[in-house]
Amino acid sequence: MIVHSLPNSPFAPERHAFRKLDLDGPGGMQWFELHHPDLVMGGRDALRLNVFLTRDGDFTMIWYGLIDPLIAAAKLGIADKGMDLAQLYETILFRGDIGDDAFGARVLKAIRVTRMEPAILRMSEEHGLECLPSQQKRPA
Repeated sequence: MIVHSLPNSPFAPERHAFRKLDLDGPGGMQWFELHHPDLVMGGRDALRLNVFLTRDGDFTMIWYGLIDPLIAAAKLGIADKGMDLAQLYETILFRGDIGDDAFGARVLKAIRVTRMEPAILRMSEEHGLECLPSQQKRPA
């Protein structure tokens, strides 16, 4: 759920349904993942497709895909098979400066991030690489 933004306050992804991940990029880059309160998501998952956001100062990148396609390919055992998971499963939704919370709220509303459902990649003996919707709903 996206909360109302505060006028003239710095953009804070946590106020817009994102949770900060325990990753630190170069120069203090921050990483966030869209939180889906109705799903059991657990911690960071290299095989989960979801909406991710990085911040380096005001520069913000938002994408739907994997947090790291190279790690996912290694976990799936396809790193040496020439399959580019970023090309197959990554969609850049926004790249640019988001300085204040009001503009950030408009960007997130325009790209409709809350309508994007997470999915999981897995390797199956029967089908090969599969992309399956996340099915683990929180108990009511």
